[in-house]
Amino acid sequence: MKRRRGLLYGILVGLLLVMGVWWMYFLTHEASVHAQFKRQKLANDKLHASFLIQSDPRVMADPERWLGQSFPHLTFTRGPHSVDVSIDPAVLKEVDDQARRTRNMFLFEGLFFMVLLAAGSTILVLSWRSEARFVQARELFLAGATHEFKTPLASLKLYTETLGRQGLKESDSRRIRDRMIEDVGRLERLVNEVLSMSAEDTFASGPRSTVDLVRETNEVILDLEGFARDHDSFIEFQHQDAHFISGQAVPFALALRNLLVNAIKHADEGVSILVTLTHQRGWHHLAVKDNGPGIPRRLQGRVFDCFYSKGPGRGPAGGSGLGLYLVKRNIKALGGRVTLDSEEGKGSTFTLILPASPSDPNLEPEDDI
Repeated sequence: MKRRRGLLYGILVGLLLVMGVWWMYFLTHEASVHAQFKRQKLANDKLHASFLIQSDPRVMADPERWLGQSFPHLTFTRGPHSVDVSIDPAVLKEVDDQARRTRNMFLFEGLFFMVLLAAGSTILVLSWRSEARFVQARELFLAGATHEFKTPLASLKLYTETLGRQGLKESDSRRIRDRMIEDVGRLERLVNEVLSMSAEDTFASGPRSTVDLVRETNEVILDLEGFARDHDSFIEFQHQDAHFISGQAVPFALALRNLLVNAIKHADEGVSILVTLTHQRGWHHLAVKDNGPGIPRRLQGRVFDCFYSKGPGRGPAGGSGLGLYLVKRNIKALGGRVTLDSEEGKGSTFTLILPASPSDPNLEPEDDI
């Protein structure tokens, strides 16, 4: 249906373009024909005046008096035995100039119409394709979110039914409860990620304030200490001086949290993470470096896509494909960007590059933000 509609629209635009070209040709041709008609009329007037001069001695004696008002565009030159009649060159030039102006007017108007038609068609096509991408993204979002929610819910349902059985060992009950707690935590992370996606407009247009990167980074790391300890991982933070940005603390905290959780849960075993905060010519660089499995080069261009995951996580929990997408989107909302430097088997380094606040003490006068 979409292909048929696109074909019909293309045929309609093609017909309009053909009609526009034909109309331009017709009008410019009519301008040329009109100029030829005027020149022919001038030639006929010349022949008529010559005939009158030859047929009447009074007219030959004083042609300007008898013919001047009727033929103002003709000139009369007396010879020894006759009067030469000619068309005023200024009149011929005016006819040619008028024809040229008319042709140019029709040509420019036609081209302007064609440009408007092409621009309107382009806007319609882009709008149609944008709508199609929006519908596709919405369907992808619903399908991905539904799938991600169904997995832990199904697991919780199974564990709940298992706990209701009689004669279940205490060790098995404890293991099942631990798994249920993991699934609940996974559901909580999914809910937070989905809510974060729905808050895009809030992050983009909400009130902006001065954000202390050192304080916000310390709070995120402190909040994840238990999670890192449970996965035999360690997070270290290194910085010098104070660092401030202008924006909102929530998108920054979510982006950093997703990077840290991603590094921990995709490692085969405990991972060491080094977070460093530096300042370079009006920009703050927050680098999150881990010694985990790294990301293959063929996948590095897609890891920031929505719902893209290179497969189940290497650690105890799989990925939803939302974490790195949220990192990129939230940092972009703060006016920054994210870079990735990774090599398979040697870890990854994600760097959040954020513009310094005008009130940042590290900002030098010559720094270009």
